[in-house]
Amino acid sequence: MTVANLIRHCQEALLAPSADAPSPRTPRAAALKSRGTESLVIIGNGMAGYKLCERLVASRAHERLDITIFGEEPRPAYDRVHLTKFLSGRTPEQLELAPREWYERHDLALFTGDPVVAVDREQCHVRSASGQTVSYDRLVFATGSRAFVPPIEGSTLPGVFVYRTIEDLAAIKSYAPFCRRAAVLGGGLLGLEVAHALKQLGLETWAVERGSSLMARQLDRDASTLLRTHVEKLGLRVCVGCETERIEPIGPDRLLQFKTGECLRVQLVVIAAGIRPRDELAAACGLKLGPRGGIAVNESLQTSDPAVFALGECASHKGEIYGLAAPAYQMADTLAGVLAGKRRRFARAEQSTWLKLPGITVATLGDYQADAEHLVARPAGAYRRLVFEQNRLIGAVAVGDWPEQPRVQELIERRARVWRWQRHRFATTGKLWRGDAAPHVSQWPANAIVCNCMGVRCGVLASACADGCGTVEQLAARTGASTVCGSCRPLLAEMVGAPAVSRRQPGARALLIASGLALVLALVIGAAKPIPFADSVAATRAIEALWQNPLFKQITGFTLVGLALVSLLLSLRKRVARFSFGEVGSWRAFHAALGVLTLVAVIAHTGFRLGHNLNFVLMANFLALALVGALAGAVTALEARLAGPAARRLRAFWTGAHLALLWPLPVLIVFHALASFWF
Repeated sequence: MTVANLIRHCQEALLAPSADAPSPRTPRAAALKSRGTESLVIIGNGMAGYKLCERLVASRAHERLDITIFGEEPRPAYDRVHLTKFLSGRTPEQLELAPREWYERHDLALFTGDPVVAVDREQCHVRSASGQTVSYDRLVFATGSRAFVPPIEGSTLPGVFVYRTIEDLAAIKSYAPFCRRAAVLGGGLLGLEVAHALKQLGLETWAVERGSSLMARQLDRDASTLLRTHVEKLGLRVCVGCETERIEPIGPDRLLQFKTGECLRVQLVVIAAGIRPRDELAAACGLKLGPRGGIAVNESLQTSDPAVFALGECASHKGEIYGLAAPAYQMADTLAGVLAGKRRRFARAEQSTWLKLPGITVATLGDYQADAEHLVARPAGAYRRLVFEQNRLIGAVAVGDWPEQPRVQELIERRARVWRWQRHRFATTGKLWRGDAAPHVSQWPANAIVCNCMGVRCGVLASACADGCGTVEQLAARTGASTVCGSCRPLLAEMVGAPAVSRRQPGARALLIASGLALVLALVIGAAKPIPFADSVAATRAIEALWQNPLFKQITGFTLVGLALVSLLLSLRKRVARFSFGEVGSWRAFHAALGVLTLVAVIAHTGFRLGHNLNFVLMANFLALALVGALAGAVTALEARLAGPAARRLRAFWTGAHLALLWPLPVLIVFHALASFWF
């Protein structure tokens, strides 16, 4: 058997469907039965097309639509984000986003291996490669993208591959056992991922980048240099500034000739130089294209034909083409709503990206490429850059682990202000906040994003856990988190595998001490006898002036009011977005300390005299407020040591009681002041 025949035999074995799998071109009997009020045709069954179907099913909009899907590949939609796992043993079925039975169960007519080749917008029908003609009321282009192949002589030689489909990877996997050395043309996100996958197959692998640095679109030179150091530690070879001019066959080898005059001899070449939108069918039927290609769409994802829509990598929204899964899924959400008759608008999606290789993480967040102020920190073995616009954080770049990244991402989303001392701390230490340990995911703010691909926030996950989701799989099924790239699965595991609060908040010890002091002082004030005054002028002590001199009474009274107002700053920190400096735990401790000072001021103002009538009501309210607040602070400080649900219930009860007792206090103080000054 020749090498070519052996490769072909292995590839056929890898892609052969199981014996009980349905024929990819055989529609089920009910596929063409019209049961809805409108017919919807979706051209393309990739990740974006599937997600649209999933959203239509979830909203039950599919029940009034007659949906037909045409896919070019011979299998249902699969997880292209994790495509490299096919090289490490995953089967095509394991990568499928949903089996054929899912489409059948929801009366979706799926035709695979039968791409649409013509669209007649006047007659409102499409024609597939097999000759099927299907009419539509509304049409969706979800044709995705194709691998970009630079104009390199020899790019069609055997042993030269692109990296886009399962068929591409099956061919690479079949060819790799006969090779020792491989080259990947492209040093971006995909190129580095492919290079690492080939290295895992046992090949000496070179990452060849035509530009001057790796991931040049996302990283500046310093960050790229650090990334290269980490990549080379993984055993990958890196060649930058090497633009391939041609590929020459030399027996079983392929010789890469660079424009610099240098060359590289390998046996396998993978081109991972980017993608281009699949817009040729749209162009052929007269739809308007974007300035850089792609099908032009508006905020409702409508094309220049109101009955035709586009989403995913084939769509151009305001001239922007999104080559990532997360924006495609956002488009699917929007379009599913539009097709269901709702008002939905697609706003510009952030193109945050993540590269995860063993021992190194690269993240770009928000408007990291904005022409604005940049602040760089270089802690040991890492690189971090913040992007500011008018002192508000709008983007960030990180190479290496960054425990603060979730909190930073939340600030970016809110475009929150970063204070001068935080910026100074970042410039000197690489951190915006004090402390070394990353907070448990359950301690993140409720609006912090845990799953970037699906936009799932911590509060949504916490609610799902409270509703009974106790495993990562249950959380993923309920919220969609971790169902795209999967990089957040460790966070989901952390959330379901630990109590809601797994350790003390910052300032817990100080909060406990201050709460204890406040509790003791409040009890003493309530139980102690009034300080006796002298019976004669001769026996009067100097300290009695605190309670008898009108000026001193005013000073201590206004001090009390001032301390009470300052203590309300905790509410500003928790409820006003611009007050983002400092830890909430530290602010709680500060609040409790102010409570202690306020109780001391009460003693100075009253001499343990609770008064009568209105004054007695005021003092009773104040002491109850202090007692309940002290208990709330103590429970909060001890929360990490208590059982999670019980601790949360206790804290919620005492905090709620503390707030309830607060509301009468301002009214009582006003009446007390009026009575003191005017009566």
